[in-house]
Amino acid sequence: MKWVFWMTGNYGSHPDNNYDPNAIPVIQNINYRDVVAENVTMAAKLEGIAGDPFTGICISNVTIGLAQNSKKLQWNCTDVAGITSEVNPKPCDLLPDQGQGKIEECNFPEDSLPVENMGVQTCYFFKRHW
Repeated sequence: MKWVFWMTGNYGSHPDNNYDPNAIPVIQNINYRDVVAENVTMAAKLEGIAGDPFTGICISNVTIGLAQNSKKLQWNCTDVAGITSEVNPKPCDLLPDQGQGKIEECNFPEDSLPVENMGVQTCYFFKRHW
């Protein structure tokens, strides 16, 4: 994996010429938990919008195994705010560690999503080579 977490407000383009250049989106309450990743080059690239940061980011119980060619800087964060708990490698200073099990401020959804109740079917294809 290149990044485990990637968010950006710096797209630098718009879908058409009729957009309002003064309209700024509100990006808040983004929650990640219970994540395990292996062979990662860089843990996160989180880029909010200057003057309008992404806020309420909560990350907990995350273990990231680094690749041999991993970057020295693992968390690249600008214009973001939030908290973390039990995240390895250590997140950027904009996402301070609250300590083990201290992430009550994160509002994780309690409702299940339809995808959680889907059954998975296994199929295969076998072709004889003559």
